[in-house]
Amino acid sequence: MNEQFRIVPLSEVPEVIPTLARWYKEQWAAWFASMTPAEIEADFRLLLKSNRLPLGLVALNGAEQPVGVCSIRSDTFDPYPHAGPWLRGLYVKPDERGKDIAGHLIRAAEKTAAQLPVTKLYAATHSATGTFERAGWLGFDQVLHDGQKLIIFGRQIRQASSATPFQQT
Repeated sequence: MNEQFRIVPLSEVPEVIPTLARWYKEQWAAWFASMTPAEIEADFRLLLKSNRLPLGLVALNGAEQPVGVCSIRSDTFDPYPHAGPWLRGLYVKPDERGKDIAGHLIRAAEKTAAQLPVTKLYAATHSATGTFERAGWLGFDQVLHDGQKLIIFGRQIRQASSATPFQQT
């Protein structure tokens, strides 16, 4: 693990939820426009698990302050309802970007998912395509969502007896 930060389950640091909620509200203002900070915080509280979905992962710096976050959720993503679970809400503080924190969050999500009954993870992004590609994820489809083109990524976590490859639909 990088000595400048570490990744922990959100369940270990629930006190950071107000900060995470503020980040999401600022980063994805249109997506969270109809939600109050309290509602976003309530959504984060659903992620306070470490051994079942949904769950959150937080990157903490050496001062134990949050610098990044992501979640693994089994709920569906409307534009791509037949896939899941999803790595969602990957965010790194702007002044902490370029340090591979997002890559470490992705790898921590993969490792966490491998301990659960998960064989594949999916992600959708318009801005972090390079991050997922560098992490070894396969961009295999695209969808239009709220007027924005999203690339659908997938990652095989472990083999299952009935595993099917990623494919466009």
